[in-house]
Amino acid sequence: MSRNPELEALLQAKFDLDFCATDQRDTFLQRFHLLLDRALAQSAEPGLTRAGLEEILREPYTEFRRAKLLEERARLSRLR
Repeated sequence: MSRNPELEALLQAKFDLDFCATDQRDTFLQRFHLLLDRALAQSAEPGLTRAGLEEILREPYTEFRRAKLLEERARLSRLR
């Protein structure tokens, strides 16, 4: 599925945050919040918050995460 590049970057940032090492969490959280804030600035919805945007992205992120994990599993299987 082809996605908007900004959406793809936001979903990738969330994925990176979810799977980063503990000592890198602050860096990835800042990146994720920066992308959320950019998306909010471009939004036509005036009252939308970070939490609201994250809720909207929950389902697309679940699909993105599933695809990334399947892709990683397939890549690891080819290496065996």
